[in-house]
Amino acid sequence: MEAKERRYDVDWLRVIAFYLLIFFHAGMFFVPWQFHFKNPQTSEWFETWMAFLHYWRLPLLFMISGIGVSYALGKRSPLKFVGERFKRLFIPLIFGMLVIIPPQIYFERLTQGVHFGSYFDFWKTVFEFKPYPLGGALSWHHLWFILYILFYSLVGLPFFLFFRSKYAVGIRERISRFVMKHPNTIYTIMISLAFCYFYLRPMFPVTHGMFDDWYNHAESFIFFLSGYLFASIDGVWNVIVEQRKKSLIMGVVPALFLILFVWGPTLYIMNEKTEAFGLFYGTLIQFMVPGILFSVLGYGKILLNKPSRLLSYANESVYPLYILHQSVQLSIGYFILQLNWGILPKFILVVIGTFGLSLLIYELLIRRFNVMRLLFGLKFRSGVKQEKNIRETQPVFEEGR
Repeated sequence: MEAKERRYDVDWLRVIAFYLLIFFHAGMFFVPWQFHFKNPQTSEWFETWMAFLHYWRLPLLFMISGIGVSYALGKRSPLKFVGERFKRLFIPLIFGMLVIIPPQIYFERLTQGVHFGSYFDFWKTVFEFKPYPLGGALSWHHLWFILYILFYSLVGLPFFLFFRSKYAVGIRERISRFVMKHPNTIYTIMISLAFCYFYLRPMFPVTHGMFDDWYNHAESFIFFLSGYLFASIDGVWNVIVEQRKKSLIMGVVPALFLILFVWGPTLYIMNEKTEAFGLFYGTLIQFMVPGILFSVLGYGKILLNKPSRLLSYANESVYPLYILHQSVQLSIGYFILQLNWGILPKFILVVIGTFGLSLLIYELLIRRFNVMRLLFGLKFRSGVKQEKNIRETQPVFEEGR
């Protein structure tokens, strides 16, 4: 398989998905769901839009990450691919656990009434290597996504290499012909997702703890593998584009029902504690998530597959922003939540502050210095204008496309 031409729509979707993550995490202060610390008041309206985002934002990122693996392997040997994954995933993960994550735990401890002589006194507890939340400051927190992408990339590598080899040409061609002849085949992903949701989810609640997170692993790897296959099999993406209207209907109809009658601040039409509701709710989710994902991918190809200077900048900066954002958000949120303001002004200030301070750190401390670029998963600058090298400076999850 040859390296494919650049897909700017995938770059745009990656940037948009990570930016949505910042809005989502900012909203976590204002809903009753478990989080590091909360605003004194919460909002049902926040629960509505956040519940909708919750079900498909991470699946989209895992799909995009799988797409990136397909493109990356088209330009690299297996050994180089593994080396780059280590450099651009493992190094930022370790640096993040030692430097970026501790402020999150520090401010959480302050809200719990635990005080330290200084931040440095707290930070030294990282090197006691007592995992959070048992009293230490060692954790991967929101960087669990990086760990999982690294794990899936390495575990799936034998299959990825086989599937793109000459021995799998016939398999790829048969799948391609079958999918183009039977376009509804793309929706069979719902079968595996339904198995995960109804069978694995009750036994293995989501923990992001790597070794006990089997439902999350199974579902996330399905999306990751699907992204790889969509980018590796000729014609599949064309089918996704052709099916975009059907996908949109399949995703929007159950989403509207859930928004109006379950997630929204309105009368519930069903008893959420009954087994019948759980089955009905889960079924709606199994239609909504693939429908939203396929419609986003399909319409993205039509509307977003074009370069721009804004995309070039956002595409490189989004990975450092992802690494930084939650620590910045919790650091400023600790002070903002103490203000005697309403929920919406606090939310807006948290979002603006998170974006602004994260971008400022990126511009002043990361973008121009190769050591910092290494620690945040970016390729070294060569001294040539960044825009001329944008193809070689991708965020870690889908580098080298």
